[in-house]
Amino acid sequence: MLVLDLGEITLQDIEMDNELKSLYDSLLRVLRNEIEVYGELHKLFLNERALLVKSSMDELYENSSKKETCILKAKMLEEVRMNLVEKIFKLLNIDKKDINFSRLLSYGDDAQRRELTECQLSLRFLLNEINKLNKKNKMLLDSSLIYIQRSIDFINQLIYPTSNYLSTGKLKSNNMNGKIICWEG
Repeated sequence: MLVLDLGEITLQDIEMDNELKSLYDSLLRVLRNEIEVYGELHKLFLNERALLVKSSMDELYENSSKKETCILKAKMLEEVRMNLVEKIFKLLNIDKKDINFSRLLSYGDDAQRRELTECQLSLRFLLNEINKLNKKNKMLLDSSLIYIQRSIDFINQLIYPTSNYLSTGKLKSNNMNGKIICWEG
């Protein structure tokens, strides 16, 4: 590699700065793509809740398929992001164990720091929202499963009553209480 001394700045320094700028720009593009993918995933989790309440199985399967696609895209983008970060730290001769966001920010220019911070905040917000929606959807599914199991148990008690005699001679029952309700309209 040709090294020209231009006072304190060398051609090698300029090439390293250009490569570093290029890596930061690539990193920002990947982060923006991740924000887009996680935004789509967020919409799918919102849609999933409505589909769970609506009990539309075909639409729920389609939504789940779209979620899986988004998760795969996010995984690929994460790998690209991690490779870019490793390249940045390798270029700066920093050990992999010292990789963190603050350190990454410290080597970027003002615009890069600002954009990286904005991307970090957007991703953090989206991931927190997705996590909350996922927990709510899980609670809805768990409640539905409990309701279904209790309904099955109630119907089984009506069809196959399991009663025994107690030592007093009285009939023992399961104490399964409930009502059959018919909704019309």
